[in-house]
Amino acid sequence: MWFERICQLQRGSLSFATRMPEIRRSSPDDHLRSLNPHGRARARVLAELLAVVSHGDIVSSLYSRCVETVEPLAEHRGRTVSISDALAEGAKLDAMVDLLHRLPDGSVACAHGNMLSQLTDVLLDTRDRHEQPISFDKGGVWVLSREGESLSIVDEMRRTCCA
Repeated sequence: MWFERICQLQRGSLSFATRMPEIRRSSPDDHLRSLNPHGRARARVLAELLAVVSHGDIVSSLYSRCVETVEPLAEHRGRTVSISDALAEGAKLDAMVDLLHRLPDGSVACAHGNMLSQLTDVLLDTRDRHEQPISFDKGGVWVLSREGESLSIVDEMRRTCCA
């Protein structure tokens, strides 16, 4: 199970990247689209899982649905969500990579699927089951490790509950 692997890893080497769960399509302004009830439920489960192993910053794209994804974790930990343009749709890959390198160990960063697909261009894949393609599931979690200038994906959780 991915969670057991996370707990076995050296705690200081972890960062997390997540893609927001299901969204509500009610707003024509993409920045303002929020999570639907199913997405909010999945965000709460995600918060419970990540609260055990995350101890760094909580950073999000400025899009409402991204912020809503990590707010339950921030509330659980008594922290605030920091906003970063480097995680927004259309941001430059170099900006996101730089942010991930600067975040304290054990941080959570919420980004968009298209940004995560760009990130795969620079990630080393060190997952045990690396023969499977990296998942871009909504509400999924990537566990990243930093070593020097390298970013590696060491594990992933494909989806939180509440199918």
